[in-house]
Amino acid sequence: MKINKAARTLINFFQSRGIKIMRYDSYSTNSIYLKLDYGLLYSIRISDHQGKQHLNYRFNVIKKYRGPRYVASKYDWKREFYDLSPDDLNDLCISILQLKKQLLLEFGLYGYQNAMDYRKHKNSGTKGFWKQAKDLG
Repeated sequence: MKINKAARTLINFFQSRGIKIMRYDSYSTNSIYLKLDYGLLYSIRISDHQGKQHLNYRFNVIKKYRGPRYVASKYDWKREFYDLSPDDLNDLCISILQLKKQLLLEFGLYGYQNAMDYRKHKNSGTKGFWKQAKDLG
């Protein structure tokens, strides 16, 4: 599966589940970045190569990836790595839906919405991803 097709598939799936998507296509590499629910569900990096060492995306989809599924991060969560295969993309979707369920239980529906709104308004127009990404709703 190609990177752009995987991105479209993931966008359609998450939008059908009510998850807000922001998309940024790298201008210098073959990478696509999807921010989910304004970052509350973290971001997905979809690419054909390993990322920069100093960047720690929670969810990573890398063409022909053959490394470990989970890698420790400097934060309180593990980074997750997937291949572009349909089975791996399915596992990625399940992982993100489980994360959303956990956060909904923790925050409640209104708390979750308020957390999303806060992130959107706090970061709107800031330099980098937030200013250059397309808000697909």
